[in-house]
Amino acid sequence: MAFRHYLPTEIVFGVGCLDELRERCRPLGQKALVVTGTRSARATGILDRVLAQLPGAAVFDEVEQNPGTATCDRAAARCREAGCDVVVAVGGGSPMDVAKAAAGLALNDGPCSAHFGADTFKLGSLPVVAVPTTAGTGSEVTPGAVIVDTDNGIKRTIKGSALFPRLALLDPELTLPLPRDITVNTGLDVLSQAAEGYVSKKAALMTDVLALEAVRLVKSHLPRAAAHGDDLGARAGMLYASLLSGCVIAQTGTTLVHGMGYYFTLECGVAHGLANALLLTPLFQHNAQYEPEKVAAVAAALGCPSPPMPRDASGAIARAFHGLLAELDVSPAARDAGVDAERLRGFAEHIVGDPYRFRNQVGDVGLGDVLGFFEQAYEGRIR
Repeated sequence: MAFRHYLPTEIVFGVGCLDELRERCRPLGQKALVVTGTRSARATGILDRVLAQLPGAAVFDEVEQNPGTATCDRAAARCREAGCDVVVAVGGGSPMDVAKAAAGLALNDGPCSAHFGADTFKLGSLPVVAVPTTAGTGSEVTPGAVIVDTDNGIKRTIKGSALFPRLALLDPELTLPLPRDITVNTGLDVLSQAAEGYVSKKAALMTDVLALEAVRLVKSHLPRAAAHGDDLGARAGMLYASLLSGCVIAQTGTTLVHGMGYYFTLECGVAHGLANALLLTPLFQHNAQYEPEKVAAVAAALGCPSPPMPRDASGAIARAFHGLLAELDVSPAARDAGVDAERLRGFAEHIVGDPYRFRNQVGDVGLGDVLGFFEQAYEGRIR
């Protein structure tokens, strides 16, 4: 029954809450740096709505998908040059990650590449306000920034309690413009985070409750949001699910699914959420050997026709994941997403040399297991 749960972010959720940005930012700082992506926030008019409430704000709109260390360094330089004392992230996980890194780099010496790891921002961080426009990463309530280490070509994390956003404004209306593919891919990331957090070695009583609820919400709302992008109820349900998944992984971290998924994303160009989803079946069939009750519970949350028994967890979870992908018209085979079979062994050999990726993963996992997971995901089969 012992656990620790730390979440210092003020969460404001509701349709229209973006209009509260000016008043809620005022106690945090006098001049904002608005960090966003290269196109979407401006094209949808969301950036204009933000800037109208933040007179004199500076803008950094150079965040790419899977941002690297150089992007964070440029954002921090912009923050210092403009004399900003609060950082407002507008967008999905990438702008929020860059905003967190820039907020820490603004007060601490050294480039972004010198700060990977835990609690490296010794002088703290500028306050961060997160305004998510996708229902995906839950980064608005997590204490980490996932950045591409361009020297090594891998994703690494800067983390620490200083990086928790001080305020998260979640307005479901901001997700209405999302195209179907981004809706699906970010929604699958929600599913992956919640499911992984539920079986993580760091899972706890509170995170278990939040994780299963997030899985149920994904099953209920993601197909509707994908099919009917103007369904505000479905959009709100997914934004709430994303929030819950962030609350989970802020405490539990992710498992080997995320660690392996990075190879599909960085080396094969597969969207982050989809990359994770393609690996859920092989990894959770493995997890069923060690946490059969929990794996069965995830299958039940995904709508298995009858509550699966723990002894049937492996087959039940595979059918549940594949069923949801079919409902979303997504192939479970990584080859259909552009993954190259010839590279799988190299991916497996590389990841087994990084113990950090296995820190939260249950069970004994070696090179043969990891290669088998990659191969199963590539073929999209159930074993």
